[in-house]
Amino acid sequence: MILGNVTNRSPLLWLVLLMLLLPTALADDDDDEEDDDEAKVFGVDAEGMGDAAMWLLVATLAIVVWRPAFKWLRKNGAELFNQEPRPFKQRLSKVNRWYMRAHNWVGFGAALLGTVHGWVLEWHWTLWAGTGAMWVVALSGSAMTWGKSPRFVKRNARLLHISRSLSIVAVVLLLVGHGLVD
Repeated sequence: MILGNVTNRSPLLWLVLLMLLLPTALADDDDDEEDDDEAKVFGVDAEGMGDAAMWLLVATLAIVVWRPAFKWLRKNGAELFNQEPRPFKQRLSKVNRWYMRAHNWVGFGAALLGTVHGWVLEWHWTLWAGTGAMWVVALSGSAMTWGKSPRFVKRNARLLHISRSLSIVAVVLLLVGHGLVD
């Protein structure tokens, strides 16, 4: 029941805890003079912020694995775990709702951290295009779940959000852009 109490709390709490637990800078023991010149945001290394954004993006894109696994478990899980189908599907649906909330908040956090990271480090245009694609995906996911969105907005946001092509474009542009910059 501990998990039941924790999942009722704000997803923002989960995002803050996740950001605190992620390593945000590579630790090195050298006292290089060039380390003093590195860009910082509120005392946090901007490069480390990019690393955190990358891992949040990876966690967000883990939905590519979760969705087929969820569908398969919904179909075969009760038999596999030797449980009654209805209670098993209800518990699985609760886990899915929790996962989708976390997916939305982690995706928003990845886009936000990536944007701040790019703003401080003055990026190449390919990186800004990739970040823009990330924002389109994150905002369309938010519009899809926001209760006050009109039906046509939710429908179009869903079509935009679930098309994997925009996520692929974002990742490719970010990889190419970082290859150009580094």
